[in-house]
Amino acid sequence: MSKLTYDQLQPWVEMLIDALENKGASSSGMPDILVYPYAEKYREILKEIKLKNISKYYLDRFLDTNYDEIMKVTTQPYRVEKLLQSIKTYFYKEFMTR
Repeated sequence: MSKLTYDQLQPWVEMLIDALENKGASSSGMPDILVYPYAEKYREILKEIKLKNISKYYLDRFLDTNYDEIMKVTTQPYRVEKLLQSIKTYFYKEFMTR
């Protein structure tokens, strides 16, 4: 059994980010409007990771700060927390392999 590459996982991380906006296949169907703007921030950070334009320090700060901010405003804390944990895992693995 071969391991998946991070490039092969790219559609999955995009789906997780889309889920923050309640778009696509992983939509909860319940509005969480205050969380939606954060999805674009995550897309921008993913681009920076891929371009190697981000430090580990900045990535840590971004993920921790945004996690705290999102968890304060979300109406679906359990769902959103799982999304954020998955995105964080992918971002760190992507950061370490690029």
